[in-house]
Amino acid sequence: GGAQRVNALTSISSAGKSTFFGGFGGEGDVQFYAKAPDQRATIITYKDAPGRGDSSRLYNGREGWMRTPLSVLGQYALSGSELAGARLDAQLTFPGQIKSVLSNLRVGEPVTVNGKDVQVVQGDGPDGVVASLYFDEKTGFLVRTIRYGRSPIGRISTQVDYDDYRDVSGVKIPFKYTFAWLDGRDSFALSSVRINVPIEAAKFERQGR
Repeated sequence: GGAQRVNALTSISSAGKSTFFGGFGGEGDVQFYAKAPDQRATIITYKDAPGRGDSSRLYNGREGWMRTPLSVLGQYALSGSELAGARLDAQLTFPGQIKSVLSNLRVGEPVTVNGKDVQVVQGDGPDGVVASLYFDEKTGFLVRTIRYGRSPIGRISTQVDYDDYRDVSGVKIPFKYTFAWLDGRDSFALSSVRINVPIEAAKFERQGR
């Protein structure tokens, strides 16, 4: 949509479907919210498996939480590189901020992602997080991000792949994306996306206990 429209993007509210681990637990209903400069929430409910519980990743600009169904920890507060990664994910949801949230930007060698020739840009984020951004050479769309964070066992990666860009009020938004981390993978297909709409602050806060 051009730099002016991208820089005017202040919020995203969307809904769709989610598939976790290739369909384990059935298809989920996902709600995604983001508010500039650094708030983001992904909430997944499973109506076909009510005993499973919800899944969520939340960051309110200061604190973050993750809820994983059927786990010992349940919902837990993020810390260390997980918290820094959640903050960076929220910030990079708004592409106009890339140059301000990543420092020491450098260009890598061109590579191929899913059959597309892409340009790679890498930068340093908060608390030792390093992010690589992959841009389609033909369209300029972001097709993949990989961020690396420190952990006791070395650097761990989180990868997001984007596809099916559509026009929403003059801004191109990906309607499909896959979020993969150390021990999980969620695939999302959005059916509705609204931008620059009011979003309640409670959407980004810890859900229950």
